[in-house]
Amino acid sequence: QAILIANPESKHQPIIDLLKRRIEGYITATKFVMVMYNVSVELLDQAIAVTPGKRSPTVTALDDPNFKAVSSLVATKEVSEKMDILHDLGATDILVIDLKNTRM
Repeated sequence: QAILIANPESKHQPIIDLLKRRIEGYITATKFVMVMYNVSVELLDQAIAVTPGKRSPTVTALDDPNFKAVSSLVATKEVSEKMDILHDLGATDILVIDLKNTRM
């Protein structure tokens, strides 16, 4: 654990805010991974229930109108279980991508 201490009267508030945002972004990146997968339109709602993301998943159309691509942030500690559930549900091409840094 770390604590950022700053003088509220500092003349350097923009730099302090920048440093705080960068630290928060790094901490978020260590707690989450990006999970990407393809799923049939019929199973899309069920798959999104498994990977709702931090705010909402990104759903992208594919050339095949019967399938969608989904990208979603998942807590690192939950990723193996979520991948198993998605696989059993029928999702394919499941990828997990580590994050280096974020701005949320």
